[in-house]
Amino acid sequence: MLWTNLRNQVRQTSLPKWKPLIPLFEAVMNSFQAIRDAKRRDGFIQIEMERDAILLEEEQGKIRAFTITDNGIGLNDANFDSFNTAFSDHKLARGGKGLGRFTWLKAFDRVAIDSTFIEPGEEAQRRRFIFDEDYELETEGLPEPSPGRPTGTAVGLIGFREPYKGTCPRTAEQIVQKLIEHFLLVFLEDDCPRVTVIDQGLVTSVNEVFDKEFRATAAAHEFEIKGMPFTLNGFRLTTPKLSKHKLVYSANQRGVVSDKLEQYLPNLSTRLIDRDGNSFVYLGIVQSPYLTQHVNPARTDFDFASGDDGEVDQASLFDDEIKRAEIREESLKCIEADLREAIQSINEVKEEKLRNYVKSDAPQYKILMKYTPEFIDKISPNASKSEMETALHRELYQREVKMKAEGSRIIREAEKVDDYETYQQRLSAFMEDYNELGTSALAQYIMHRRIILDFLDRAISLGDGDKKYPLEKVVHQLVFPMRSTSEETAYSEQNLWMIDERLTYHTFISSDKQLRSLEMFESDSQKRPDLFIYDKKLIYGEGDQPINSITILEFKRPDRDDYTQDENPVIQSFELVEAIRNGEFKNEKGRKISVANDKIPALIYIISDITPTLKKVLKTVDAILTPDNQGFYGFNKTYQAYYEVIDYNKLLSDAKKRNRIFFDKLNLLMTNT
Repeated sequence: MLWTNLRNQVRQTSLPKWKPLIPLFEAVMNSFQAIRDAKRRDGFIQIEMERDAILLEEEQGKIRAFTITDNGIGLNDANFDSFNTAFSDHKLARGGKGLGRFTWLKAFDRVAIDSTFIEPGEEAQRRRFIFDEDYELETEGLPEPSPGRPTGTAVGLIGFREPYKGTCPRTAEQIVQKLIEHFLLVFLEDDCPRVTVIDQGLVTSVNEVFDKEFRATAAAHEFEIKGMPFTLNGFRLTTPKLSKHKLVYSANQRGVVSDKLEQYLPNLSTRLIDRDGNSFVYLGIVQSPYLTQHVNPARTDFDFASGDDGEVDQASLFDDEIKRAEIREESLKCIEADLREAIQSINEVKEEKLRNYVKSDAPQYKILMKYTPEFIDKISPNASKSEMETALHRELYQREVKMKAEGSRIIREAEKVDDYETYQQRLSAFMEDYNELGTSALAQYIMHRRIILDFLDRAISLGDGDKKYPLEKVVHQLVFPMRSTSEETAYSEQNLWMIDERLTYHTFISSDKQLRSLEMFESDSQKRPDLFIYDKKLIYGEGDQPINSITILEFKRPDRDDYTQDENPVIQSFELVEAIRNGEFKNEKGRKISVANDKIPALIYIISDITPTLKKVLKTVDAILTPDNQGFYGFNKTYQAYYEVIDYNKLLSDAKKRNRIFFDKLNLLMTNT
């Protein structure tokens, strides 16, 4: 099929801007094939770069043109007919799709071609023409006699266009590396032609770079997926400028797409060190007839599903379809085998870093340390403390899920086991692991308590410099999040134990919300208790049980010393109790709940520094001073309410005393980690 609209065909050709060297690779591959067709043992390919002029000598201008010269078979009649045929299948057996020259015009203004060939029984002939969007196949490239001229072709890619010109590697070293990566499997062949790159008069042998930096450390692996053979060649590249480990998927001895290995093997986030102390980057190249069959016409991707790791186990619409994730998964096994020694050294350093973190910051994960070989590979060598915390938390959670499943299975199978001794051994092993998980959870909870008390200590020591956010709100937020209820707040965010361990067991809590706004409580009152708690009597039986008690907590600003009788916090709390008793309680479905009696017992906590004006107003309610002189308490018969006024320092001191034994045990646990 002859092309009738070359310009439109070029416009439709796909060439991502981050792949500016594809046109060069196409020209070089043509040269490789031309040398092979000529059956030359002395084949050569020369790639010369032309740069933009620059003002400063120490800088390098952008590449504006490439000239690729070879001593291959030349553009004979068969090759020229193929050149003039869109989607030619002339090189189909070698992976040619007949589209390479369209990428030339996608990235370059024009292509200058000068080719000499010899037809059987004839003298040498020469074709010279310009290939651009105005190319006329009927008149261009007519041969002219050229007796004695050696066969070969020179292809000049002229007028590098943006954005490809701007994204093209700037140095000759980078171009050489890209050429090797793209044609690695060609360079591995014993009869590979000599390839040189010329940049401003400096000649670099690509073959020598390959032998020194690639061939010496190459490894090979073979595997099958759904009956299709795959080969993985692994290379250790010592070039200093390379930093990313990659897995390249190739077709017809050319790289097509690649994966960054650090995304799947965290240990490969930095350069590796071999046994001789040399740093290197790993490059894996996987090839297969399956990849060759499924490469797209532009050789920029494959036409099978990529799929992520989660899709590997899902059934495909086509039984014989192989996803990229499946190929990656098998390739990673080979790569890990290649790099086992280097990875082991990394893991040893990571494990020491992890143990130090657990010992100093996260003793709750101590039980995981004997299982580190099972998950250490998942942690990056450069992991921060937060990243280590995330990894350990995920591992602990996964073990908990497995343990719960195992526990359920043991219980289900108990009635079916005839050999009690075997069952007992399995149960004992399970309980040992389960107890370890329990110890970890307890250590985590104790650590949480210690951190919360440290926050409280700092909060009441700051002074009242921020009038927009009074310190009583800081303490309130530590005890229970403001403007929320127990229906909205996770148990882990509630720290009522700081005041009284018994408050942890409640039916409902409202924090800093108007009574009339509560769904679980019906009232017209606009009063807003800092904390309002009610509880049900614990009675075994069906149905809703009556409300048994109510609790109110009020936080006052530390160091406040302007209390008056009108602002007596105890009397204000009595009024809150009255408003709550006059309301109606509801269950989760909105049905009303009865109360135990018409005067539900009430408990009031007032958290405030004991200042002179507070002492004065407390005398009017007959408050009794505690033996340690850090608080007051009393009972009002009229309101049937018991109250405690607790100094902030006493709140902190008592909470520390109640938890001291746990903190001591936690420090012991951390020391032994």
